[in-house]
Amino acid sequence: MDRDVWNSHRWASARGRQVEIEPGNPLVQRHCTRCARDFVEDPSSGERHAVYISVFSFRMLPDQINQQWLAEMCPGAPLPLDMEVRGKLIEHRIVKS
Repeated sequence: MDRDVWNSHRWASARGRQVEIEPGNPLVQRHCTRCARDFVEDPSSGERHAVYISVFSFRMLPDQINQQWLAEMCPGAPLPLDMEVRGKLIEHRIVKS
């Protein structure tokens, strides 16, 4: 990922927040205060992934969204399409439960 793209976001915390989705696999969660996008980063591999955060878990976003978010500059504000994607994940979870 282009360093300029990653640094175009305004992170809520410079160091991120330590989280553990799977036991023994610590990740760093980052939230952009401008576009409201969320990401997790594996400190051991440097791998990053776009995520949706629910009350109890992180849900990896589909590959297409992940690749898009990791490749584009911060849009500077929440985008309607981003909110639509999150809404579909919430609807899917409600229907599935």
